[in-house]
Amino acid sequence: MLWKSIGIIFAVLTVYVLLSATVFHYLEQPNEVLVKNHTRDFHLDFLRKYPCIPQDELELFVQRVLKSYDMGVVATATTTSESNWDFASSFFFSATVVTTIGYGNIAPNTMAGKVICIFCALCGIPLCTVFLAAIGQKLRFPITKLQEKMITGRSHRILRCVKVCLCVVLGSTLLILLPSVMFTLVEGWHYGVSVYYSVVTLTTIGFGDYVAGLQAVPYRDLYRAVNGVWVVLGLAWVALIVSEITGDINDKIVKNELKCSKNVCKQKEHEMTSLDTEGMDNVLVK
Repeated sequence: MLWKSIGIIFAVLTVYVLLSATVFHYLEQPNEVLVKNHTRDFHLDFLRKYPCIPQDELELFVQRVLKSYDMGVVATATTTSESNWDFASSFFFSATVVTTIGYGNIAPNTMAGKVICIFCALCGIPLCTVFLAAIGQKLRFPITKLQEKMITGRSHRILRCVKVCLCVVLGSTLLILLPSVMFTLVEGWHYGVSVYYSVVTLTTIGFGDYVAGLQAVPYRDLYRAVNGVWVVLGLAWVALIVSEITGDINDKIVKNELKCSKNVCKQKEHEMTSLDTEGMDNVLVK
């Protein structure tokens, strides 16, 4: 790919990110200010209601609670969160590391755990990438067969568009819309939130604002295992779609670059021919 094409892609990406940032800024900042004001008012009302509690001690208490919550721990006199480091949770965390999802709701707190996490990522991410690519190739086979049965005798471009559409429609239905129903029923989330969680997870964004399996649900270990299988299949599907779309875009860019190169070569040949003709004419005149 030529530097000119890379520059165009970079410019388009930059404009896209700037537009997205503008939308998020005007959508989310007013809500953030509203939450801050409500939280500050609640804090002041609490101090007025219980004047016997010193403000500095209350601030210290809140900071300790927030620190524990950032570590994924909730422990009060009546409520205790589920363990984040039982075997099922540790397996789930390792899977989020090698798949680069990284929800961020829990992380190693010991130095030994941080070192192991580094080696887990360095060795596991390449291995997981190869595995997901292989699964994506297997998923491509039945879609290609279905495409051949539906459309025959068409051009390569039409066949490729049909394949991408089939991948998007079937994958979205089986790996986003249907699993979101499960998350809604088990987690108690709004269906829109479940779809948001599914997309954020399978695109490996992994904000961590919603994570399935943290609540004390029946058969929690089995539920997390099913969730892990869903993540693997979903990531392979996303990799397949990205491969198809980027492959089509790269083909178009390469064709345009070759076309431009041929035009430049023809122009240079024409200029050389014109120069040779002029030189011969000058010789004949002399």
